[in-house]
Amino acid sequence: MLSLIQDFLASREPLLTSPSSSGFPPSLGPVRVWLQPEPNGLEVVLVESSERPRVVSMRLAWKARNQGRANPVLVVACYPTDGGGTLLSSETKAAICGPLDPNPVVHLDLDPSQVERMAEVALDEPNQHAATRFLLSTLSGLDSPVPGLRNEGLLATHELHHGVDQLEKWPDALRRSTPLLRERGRHLVEKLGFTISQVGANTSMLAIQGADRAIAVFCQDKEPFDSASDRFDGASPVSRGLAMADQRNVDWLILTRASEIRLYAAKRDTGVGRKGRAETFVELNLALLSPDRAGYLHLLFSSEALADGGTLADILASSERYAVDLASRLRERVYYETVPYLARAISRQIGRSPDPRQLEEAYQQVMLILFRLLFVAYAEAKDLLPYSTNNHYQDASLTKLMIRLREDMEQEEVRYDPRGTQFWDRVNTLWNAVDQGNRGWGVPAYNGGLFSHDPEISPAGAALSDLSIPDAELVPVLNSLLLDETDEGYGPVDFRALSVREFGTIYEGLLESNLAVAPHDLAVKRVRNQDTYVPARPNDEVVIEAGEVYLHNRSGVRKATGSYFTKPFAVEHLLDTALEAALDHHIELLDRLLNADAQKLLEKAFFDFRCADIAMGSGHFLVAALDRIEARLSAWLALHPVPSVTNELNRLRETALESLGELGSPGEIETSSLIRRQVARHCVYGVDLNPMAVELARLAIWVHTFVPGLPLSFLDHNLVCGDSLTGVGTLDEVVAELDPNADPNRPSLWRGQIEELLERSKASLIRLARTSDATKREIDQAREAHLEATEAVAGAKAVFDLVSAYRAGVLESLPENFDECTFIRLSQVEEVVERIQNLNPVHFPAAFPEVFLKENPGFDCVIGNPPWEKVVVDREVWWGMYLPGVRALPVAERRAQIDDLEAARPDLAAMFNSEKERAEDLKLILRATFPKLGSGQTDLYKAFSWANLALCKDGGKIGIVLPRSAVSDAGMTNWRTEIVGSSVTETPRAQGGGQMSVATLINHKGWVFEGVHNSYTVALVGVTRSSRSSPASIPDSGPSMESTAGTRSRWSQSTRSTAEPTLGGGFEEIDEPHVAIYPGPANSLPHFREVVYGKPELIPVSEFSRWSSSAAFPQIPTRSAFRVWRKIKRQPRFDGTDQREREREREREILRRNWRFRPVQGDFNAATDRHRWYNDGGSSARSQSYTQHTTETTS
Repeated sequence: MLSLIQDFLASREPLLTSPSSSGFPPSLGPVRVWLQPEPNGLEVVLVESSERPRVVSMRLAWKARNQGRANPVLVVACYPTDGGGTLLSSETKAAICGPLDPNPVVHLDLDPSQVERMAEVALDEPNQHAATRFLLSTLSGLDSPVPGLRNEGLLATHELHHGVDQLEKWPDALRRSTPLLRERGRHLVEKLGFTISQVGANTSMLAIQGADRAIAVFCQDKEPFDSASDRFDGASPVSRGLAMADQRNVDWLILTRASEIRLYAAKRDTGVGRKGRAETFVELNLALLSPDRAGYLHLLFSSEALADGGTLADILASSERYAVDLASRLRERVYYETVPYLARAISRQIGRSPDPRQLEEAYQQVMLILFRLLFVAYAEAKDLLPYSTNNHYQDASLTKLMIRLREDMEQEEVRYDPRGTQFWDRVNTLWNAVDQGNRGWGVPAYNGGLFSHDPEISPAGAALSDLSIPDAELVPVLNSLLLDETDEGYGPVDFRALSVREFGTIYEGLLESNLAVAPHDLAVKRVRNQDTYVPARPNDEVVIEAGEVYLHNRSGVRKATGSYFTKPFAVEHLLDTALEAALDHHIELLDRLLNADAQKLLEKAFFDFRCADIAMGSGHFLVAALDRIEARLSAWLALHPVPSVTNELNRLRETALESLGELGSPGEIETSSLIRRQVARHCVYGVDLNPMAVELARLAIWVHTFVPGLPLSFLDHNLVCGDSLTGVGTLDEVVAELDPNADPNRPSLWRGQIEELLERSKASLIRLARTSDATKREIDQAREAHLEATEAVAGAKAVFDLVSAYRAGVLESLPENFDECTFIRLSQVEEVVERIQNLNPVHFPAAFPEVFLKENPGFDCVIGNPPWEKVVVDREVWWGMYLPGVRALPVAERRAQIDDLEAARPDLAAMFNSEKERAEDLKLILRATFPKLGSGQTDLYKAFSWANLALCKDGGKIGIVLPRSAVSDAGMTNWRTEIVGSSVTETPRAQGGGQMSVATLINHKGWVFEGVHNSYTVALVGVTRSSRSSPASIPDSGPSMESTAGTRSRWSQSTRSTAEPTLGGGFEEIDEPHVAIYPGPANSLPHFREVVYGKPELIPVSEFSRWSSSAAFPQIPTRSAFRVWRKIKRQPRFDGTDQREREREREREILRRNWRFRPVQGDFNAATDRHRWYNDGGSSARSQSYTQHTTETTS
C-alpha cells in the first residue's frame, strides 16, 4: 500500500506534500494535494487509512478540506483489504468522496488504478466546471463492470456488459483497439478506418470506401459536447452535428474531445432507451478504459462497426431484443402482480363488497401509485434525480430500496410487519420531496400535479394522503415492479433500457381494464384463444378467491396488452407520412420569414406548429411526435439562431441550474431538452374520454420532457379529458346549425359574433403562451391563466353547448337571433345541463382558441389510432364483466345466468339500461354532427375519421390507423370522396382536391394487433386536406433552397416520393393531386418494410377517381400487378355512355357508353329465384363439361 500511495499520480507535481490534518478524523491522514491549475480549480486530496473508512469519516475529511470554498474537492482514501491495518498489504482498495456539497456521495471498495485514472482525467480538464461535469458523469457509472463506458439509451447496458465481450470478433477487436487508447481526435478517427473530409467550418464527413457514413465534430478541450459554443454560432457541437447529419443524409454522428469519443444516431428512433437524439448516445473515455476492455472501441466506433451490417448493427439488434423481453416481463408483472396486489391493499381499506363507484375510485388510486413509482424509478435510472450525486437522496431512493428488497429476497426468511408502514412512509417521503423539493437531498420542487394531494388538482392524490398501506402488503408490490428475474437471478429492473414508449404497452392494457369483486372462486380457462376468468370447478386451480378484488378487461379476459395498441412500426410510418410532411411546410415558412428578415413574425412562428391526437389513449403517438418536432426545430435553430428563442431557452437553463444549486454546471442541460419541453407546452394537443388515459398521457410527456431543475410542465390546457365527437369541432359547423341557409363561402355575421366571444380569452392565452413553467410560481401563473381563459370563453361555450344539446335532441330549435344572455340562460336549463354532463363534449374552438382563431384555423397535423367500436351495448359482453366466464357457456345457460343476475342486482340493471340509453343518445348526436357518416352501423372509427378531417387546417396532414373497410367499403364512400373527389362529379378535383396514402396490413399471427383475429386487415392512412386558401400569409420571398434542403426530413413523404408515378404514367401537371397505394397487404414486419421502403404507386386523382364511383382503394399484392390493374382500369367502364367526347378540363378524348350492366343479384336465391331455373331432363349430362352433382334439384 505504501508503494501505491507513493505512485498515485506520480507524474504530477502535488500542490502540497504534507497538508494540514486540521478537522480530519483521526482515522484518515492527508498525504498529498493536487490542484487543477485554474481559478477555483479541482483539488484531489489523497488520504491513507489503516482500515475500510466509514462513510461519515470520509464526509468529515471532505468538509475539512473544502471549508465552504468554491473549489470542488475529491477525497481519495487508500486502505488494505485484509482489515489488519498493515501498510505493506498488497491488496488495497480505494474510497472517494466528492466533488460537491451538499452531502457528497461516498463510494467504497473501488479499484485504485481506476480511481487514479479518473483523477488524472479530471485534473486535465480545462476548468472546474468541466472537471465537475466529468466527475459527476463518471461517478454515476462507478459500479459499472466497464469503467470508461457510458451508455445513455442507445444500446442496452446489459448487452454491453454481458454480450459484447462474448462475440467472436472480441479478441480481434481487443488486439486492434489497444494501440489506439492513447490516440485522440482526428488521428483516432482516421485509425478507426474512416476517410475524413471537411463539409463545414467546424464539421467533417466520415466516409467508408467512398460512401458517406457519419458526420464528425472534433471538439476543443475546453468545448463540452452539449454546451452552446461561439464556434458553432451559439449552438452546441451536438446540435450542429445532428443538423449537419440531417442535411447530408447520414445516419451517425461522432464527436471527440480530449480522451472522449461519443456516438449519436442521427437516424430517427434508433436506440432502445431513447429520449431525444441529443440525449441518446454511447461514449468511451479512453483514459478510463482499461486495456482488457479496449475492444469496445473497435466494435462500436470503427468503420467496420458503422458499415451496413456491421458489428454496431448486431449489438443494436441484440439490445432491442433484450429491451423487448424486459418490457414484456415488466408488463406481465404489472398486470398480474403489481396492480392486483395494490388493488387488494386499497380495497381492504374501503371495506367489504365495494360498489362499482368505489372500485373505480380505488382503481384510480392504484394507477396513481403505479405512475408515481414508475416516474421516480425511471428518473433515477436516467440520472434525472440526484441518486449518483447526493448521499442523502441516495439513502432514501427507490434504487437503494431495490437493493434492499433484492437482499431480503435472497435471504428468503424475511417477514414484514402486517401493521408497520415503514415502506409506505418511505415512498411517501420520496414523493413529497419530488413534489415540494428537498434542499438537503438536492431535489428542487417539481410539482406538476402527479404528486399533488390537492383535491382540486388530484382527487386520487388527496385520497392517497389519507391511506397507509402496511409493509406486508406493499413489499410484494415493490418486488413485482422494481425487481426483475433473469438467468442471473433477481436484480433491479434496468429502466435505462426502456424508453417511455415501452411503457405505453403497459398503460394501454390497463386502460382496457377495470376492477371487479369475484362472486365466487375463479379459475383461468382458455376461451377463444384467450385466458378468461371462469367459475372454478372442484379440481380447478383457484386463482381468485370469492370476494377478492381482481383485474380484467371489458370482456372478462385476463390480458396484459391493449388489443389495439399501435406498434412502433405503424406509428413511425404515419409520422413519416403525415407529421414530417407538415413539418416540411413549417420549416419552409421559417425559411421564408428568415430570408425576408421578418424577425418578429419569425419569433412568433417558431413554436406555432400544432399537432393533435383526439383519441390519444396513453399518449403513444404524441410522445413519438414530440421527438420528431423537437428534432426538426433543434436542427433548424442550430443553423439559424433566433435571438428571442435562444434567450428564452437560456433563461430556462439558468433557472434550472440555479434551482439545482451547486449540483448544476453549464453543460448539463442540452438545448434540445429545453426545446422538447417547449414543444410539449406549445405544439402537441390531446383529448381522450377516459380520465385515466389523460393522466397516463401527462405522465408519459412529463417523463419524456423532464429537465432536472425545472418543474413538471403545466399540461392541463393541452391535454384535455372529454368526448371529441359530441362537441363542436369548428366554427363553420356552428354557423351551419345556427344559419342553415348561409353561404359557407361568404362572411357570416354569426361567425363574427362567436369569434368575438372567443377573442375574450386572447389576453389570458397570450399570458399562458408566454409562461415557460420555469418555476413553481410560473406553473401557478399558467394554471391561473388557463382558468381565466376558460372563464373568458364561457359565452362561446354556452353557444356550443346548445348546439350539442340540439343535435342530441334536447332542444327542438336554436335561437334565431344572436344574444349572449339568451344562449347562457338556455344552456343553464336543467335538461340541457344534465345532457351536456353526460355527453362531456370537448368544444375545440373553446378548448383551444389559439388553434382556431387563425386565418387558416385547425391543426397542422392530426394523428392517432381512434377506437374501432360500434356504438352499441352488447348485453352479453356488458354482463360478462360481472359474471366471469358467462360468455363461454351455452346460449340458453348464458342467458339464464344473466337474467338471474339482472333480477338480483337492480343497481347493475340500472347501470346497464343507462349505458344503453347513452349509446342511443350517442348514435343520434353522431348522425347529427356528421351528416355524411354513411351507411351501415354507427362505428366510432367512422365518426373519428370525419372529426379528424374537420379539425385539420386547409393543407394540413392526417395520419391514422383504420380498419381496411375505411378505404374500401361503401359506408366510408362520402369520406373518401370528400378528400379526393369522385367520378360522379364532372371534375373530381373540384370536389376533393386532397390526397391520400394507403398501406394495408393483414394481422397474420397477430403481428399488427395481439389478440385480434389473424384475418383482420388494417389500413395505415395518410391524408392531405385540400388547400382552399394559402396556408400562411408571409412575405413573397422564396425560401432558401440550401436551408430547406438542410432541414427537410429525409423521412417525409415529400422527400421519399415525388409527383412522378412509379409505374404506368398518367400525370399531366407537376402539382396534380395523387393517391399513393402501397402493395399489400403486408403479412409481417419484414414484408411491411420491404413494401414501404420502396416507392408506392402514385396515381393521379383524375385517374383514380374513374376506377370506381366510391373512390375505393384496391388491395393489390405486388408492384407488377399494378401494371395489369391500371391497364384494365383504363378500358371503358360498363357504367358509362358510348359517346366520344372531350373532358372540359383535360382536352382528352375518352369513351363513354349510353348503356351499362346492372347485376340482378350477386347469386341465385333458392327460394325466390327458382322460376329462373330450367330443367333439361338430364340432356346436359351428355356434355363433356357437365359434372354430376350429388344432390339434384328439380323445378
